[in-house]
Amino acid sequence: MPSFALNFDYGLLAIAMLIAFSVISLGCLAWAVAQGRDPVRRRLEAMSDGRGNIPTSEIMAGFKKVLVLFLRRLAKPALPRRNWQLTQLRNNMLFAGFRSPHAVSIYLGIRVAFCLIIPPLMMLSPLQERVQGPLYILALVGGAGAGFMLPSFWLDIVIRGRRNRIIRELPDVLDLLVIAVEAGLGLDSAIRRVAHEVTVSSPLLASEMNLLSLELKAGIPRHMALKNLANRCGVDDVSSLVTMLIQADRFGVSVGRSLRVHSDTVRTKRRQKLEEAAAKVPLKLLFPVLFLIFPAIMFVMAGPAIIKVSESILK
Repeated sequence: MPSFALNFDYGLLAIAMLIAFSVISLGCLAWAVAQGRDPVRRRLEAMSDGRGNIPTSEIMAGFKKVLVLFLRRLAKPALPRRNWQLTQLRNNMLFAGFRSPHAVSIYLGIRVAFCLIIPPLMMLSPLQERVQGPLYILALVGGAGAGFMLPSFWLDIVIRGRRNRIIRELPDVLDLLVIAVEAGLGLDSAIRRVAHEVTVSSPLLASEMNLLSLELKAGIPRHMALKNLANRCGVDDVSSLVTMLIQADRFGVSVGRSLRVHSDTVRTKRRQKLEEAAAKVPLKLLFPVLFLIFPAIMFVMAGPAIIKVSESILK
């Protein structure tokens, strides 16, 4: 009994450490590679400390710098040797919304950290007493591999969620862009005005359009800035929008009319996807109805009859 309690405590400790490390690592990834907070807010927090203490922002900045250096050192063995693999990783980080130049190194560093931390946690768990020999070594190797792959699954979920948000926000933003262009604004002014108007309702596309507006102000050619927008989003609808705008600008076609046609096309595709999802609902409901709801209904309906038949047979 004491040995069982000891093993149970070790198991709880291992699970708690694994969960805590996972949460902290993923939080550090999102915090270190994402954009910083509002600079006005950071300056106000630094100015609010009038007692001569070190501002909290400086402490956090120092901790962030140490963390980034540590993760970058861990990532060196896992860095891809081929340029196309590194480019693909950078594109995935852009699709997830991480624009930091060290995003790939931080991401790979977290994968290596997970790979190194999970086997010791498995050694502290009761697995060593239940599984021995080659199976135990195989379990440790499998745990290390699972720890190395876990951040990639999380990254795929983030990319998928960001793409879905962009697809959901795009039709409304396009409608406002059509209204702004047809009201007499130029394309650059319309992009800047729409980005300001949809900051609350469509924050993701608003940030991308703000970045597009800043690139245009910095002197980047319009077609290059639009291509950068498509590369950051990684959505087919945005890529087709960018292609349409570049062609309209090159051939002198009316931008307002082209945007209206593209907006109608995007809404039609969105309605078709919703109809497709609605058509799949009966098929998705087949499994729970057949294996969960139907047996319960049959048990309620046939249960009394079965009880009476069994009582009559016993008599």
